[in-house]
Amino acid sequence: MNHYIDNCYDPAKLIQCLAASPHQGISVLDANLKLVLINDAALRMLDIPADIIQSDPYLSTIFKYNAERGDYGPGNPEQQIRERIELAHRREPHDFVHKRPDSREIRVQGTPLGDNRFVTFYTDVTQERRQSRILREASEFFEKKLRKKTEEAKSTRDMLLNAVNAISDGVMISNVIDQAILANDHFRELCPIVDDYIREEKTATELIDTQFRNNPSVDLNEITKNNETLLECRLPNKRWYRLLSSPTRDGHTIWTFSDVTSYKKQHRLLQQHTNQLVKHLQQEKELNEMQRAFVSMASHEFRTPLAIIDSNAQRLTRSARKLTPEMATDRSERIRSAVERMQYLLNQFLNASLTDNGEIQLNISAVSLPQVIGEVCAQAAKMHPDYTFHIETDRLPDEIELDRRLIEQCLMNVVSNAAKYSPKEKNIFIEGSKNDRFAIISVRDNGLGIPESELPRIFNRYFRASTSSGIAGTGIGLSMTNMLIRKHRGKIEAQSKVGEGTTVSIYLPRTDCPELSQATAQAS
Repeated sequence: MNHYIDNCYDPAKLIQCLAASPHQGISVLDANLKLVLINDAALRMLDIPADIIQSDPYLSTIFKYNAERGDYGPGNPEQQIRERIELAHRREPHDFVHKRPDSREIRVQGTPLGDNRFVTFYTDVTQERRQSRILREASEFFEKKLRKKTEEAKSTRDMLLNAVNAISDGVMISNVIDQAILANDHFRELCPIVDDYIREEKTATELIDTQFRNNPSVDLNEITKNNETLLECRLPNKRWYRLLSSPTRDGHTIWTFSDVTSYKKQHRLLQQHTNQLVKHLQQEKELNEMQRAFVSMASHEFRTPLAIIDSNAQRLTRSARKLTPEMATDRSERIRSAVERMQYLLNQFLNASLTDNGEIQLNISAVSLPQVIGEVCAQAAKMHPDYTFHIETDRLPDEIELDRRLIEQCLMNVVSNAAKYSPKEKNIFIEGSKNDRFAIISVRDNGLGIPESELPRIFNRYFRASTSSGIAGTGIGLSMTNMLIRKHRGKIEAQSKVGEGTTVSIYLPRTDCPELSQATAQAS
């Protein structure tokens, strides 16, 4: 309910003006800093009892209450109250985030009205800012990882340049369109004009023709074999050199001038070494590309929920005065659903990286497995409103000892997959059972199914079945689920047939028997 302090104002008109934000805290002050209106949401966010302002409806009352309970920190309460009243009399617009003693973060937006009144909106942004921090940390994590790989690639490139320059032969590299792009010091000694060709982006073939093939002072023997051009020539310095043109897999060409007067036998080893270095560089490039592709994939997964959040937020802003409470609730639920999906994906990526660096510790407690299944299915229903979830858990044990948070994530992975890969069949069946050793949770859909030959690999990280083509995903969820279930000394199995659907069964050790309970406790 809303508390109207001054009856001289028309409540209907005030409600009409402020109904655009029914889930926000709202307060209105008159010219004397008297509270004309303050709703329950504002009192709840500010933690102010309603009876305090009913008896003394002025802003100074709130300031006094906050100062006396220490909200403003150490200092003279009277001085703190005077400073805030002086600031309020200025009636200056403001927009800031206030952190409450209970760690909640409240956004306060104040706007003066034309008749000396002042309206203030209060919004609880605790979850929003927490999600922003999580996203920022994830972004920093992936940026750091990408930066590390880039630095490694650069280091490898520098190593290659240093190694090439250290080779006793003359070496020149040309790109896919035959432009000379690199030459070492030894090549420059044999062909001083190479830097001009690199700077002017001339072709390596033209350089070789000008300096060697068409040079009358050079004794030349030329052999072409297996796509490689071999020149043996004696330069005016009376020494023999062998010029080998070697194409690489990416279309570049390495031109090597070897002094074979004394070292013909060593040429082959030097060439192999050079080719090996090029191979290593190519492998580093491919690894770097794989890393960038993974980061792009992760970023792409966040675009859809962010777009949903942005779209609904814009609609709330544009249509604020026209929205009914039901419409606003629907938009808010869509935003919340998108945030939940984004947080779910983010946890997958962070947990996947965690398994590369250390062991996950279980927080074991007694949990009602039917209750966990019910809550997971309720969340899944919000994320997939077109689906019907049929739940049968009567045969499960009443309690089981496990890490609730991790098992909830496992179940959400499996249930969400069932909905995702059943685009036409909207019924998902969740059935609980038990045997002498395990509590068993089976999730069945009538969706696309998985080829039998691919079933042994579906719990491998980044693997996705061929039937999932065109459906967004990362291939991380089932791998993470398998790891967490094994951490609980359980197992996960899948049965499937293309076009008929998939059944994924999770086996968790029963802890309603003393010996089984003791074994699970030792595993944790």
